[in-house]
Amino acid sequence: MGNDHHEAGGDDAGRPDGAQLAEAGAQAGMRAGVQDDLDAAVERYRAARERYAVAKYEYKAAKYALKAARLRAGEGHPGRDDARRKDHHGRHHGHHRGDHHVDHHGGHRDEPHGVPGPAGAPGPSPVRRLDHGDHRDRQQVVMEVVETERIGEHVQRLTLGGDGFEDFRDNAFTDKYIKIIFVDPSLGLEPPYDVKQLRRTLPRHQRPVRRTYTVHSVDPEARTLAIDVVLHGEAGVAGPWAASAQVGDRVAFSGPGGKYAPDPGADWHLFVGDESALPAITAALAALPSDAVGTALLEVTGPADEQVLEHPDGVQVHWLHREPSVPGAGPGPSQPAPWAGHEPSPLVAAVEGLDWRPGRVHAFVHGEKSVVKRLRTHLLEARGMDKRMLSLSSYWTRGRDGD
Repeated sequence: MGNDHHEAGGDDAGRPDGAQLAEAGAQAGMRAGVQDDLDAAVERYRAARERYAVAKYEYKAAKYALKAARLRAGEGHPGRDDARRKDHHGRHHGHHRGDHHVDHHGGHRDEPHGVPGPAGAPGPSPVRRLDHGDHRDRQQVVMEVVETERIGEHVQRLTLGGDGFEDFRDNAFTDKYIKIIFVDPSLGLEPPYDVKQLRRTLPRHQRPVRRTYTVHSVDPEARTLAIDVVLHGEAGVAGPWAASAQVGDRVAFSGPGGKYAPDPGADWHLFVGDESALPAITAALAALPSDAVGTALLEVTGPADEQVLEHPDGVQVHWLHREPSVPGAGPGPSQPAPWAGHEPSPLVAAVEGLDWRPGRVHAFVHGEKSVVKRLRTHLLEARGMDKRMLSLSSYWTRGRDGD
């Protein structure tokens, strides 16, 4: 009896009985159910977040339109509105989402962007907060490289086209930008990518990354769009990719986003930026009415990087060249080309010494972080500009060669 019982016990220990199998199956089903619930909750949250963002934008747009109409009718309440606006901007300016570096042509927006208001409306235009195209879960657009061209010495222009153009939803912003998705080529994957799945399953060094680029131009008839990429050696992800891109390469991205377009009600316009801001400034100049006036201060390495720009006769375009550093000093240990071996930007001195035009100015100032920071202080304090008429953003940070 004892031996028989011992053997039976050994068999039970080595092989689960029906109850144990049922319990294990129930636990597995429970785990699967929990995961399904989590996935459903995440999807429901994502959809609700997008609906909320759209509703919030529509509410604010309607609010500003009503205010503009009241101002035109002489029914505004400046004291109450100014107090609310001051509190809103104070909170906004305390929020930063990190730095973008030299090969980023847009994307990061750490300062408010003025946008056109209703035609003829007095006072500065309201600032839009919704960042179209900046949601990580937006539908991917997949296009092909149809042309590559070197623009100047340090800029590569890639023209994207193909059937994927049908999925591209253009907008009216002149600083419109896309977020390109880069996946490790050794994985052998083709777009569109399941970015969430790749981020969950891949080691950190192989996870996909996104890089932001301003759209230089869109050609609806040719069904193409062009982006300009600053080349700065072998560092980073996007620069080397753009330099070696071939016709037929497929590119996945989200967007476009954007926040700025020249205010048609402004008396004059000011554009300030380096190579990283050139695509947006180029688009803004081309969008100006023929009778627009203003000044564009554009920083490049030298004459070989100057471009032919379309602009009204009343807008003065000045190209500023970076001065070489002291002979023998050499570039800093991590200073990326084409800024390696050059003195700091000449843009600050150019803006500070600018003959200021009368009237209401709408300014677009984008580029290196320290330059934008100094110019923000100068324009707000020394020039007395209304910050609602300023579009400022740092696209990159001097001394950092990463993406």
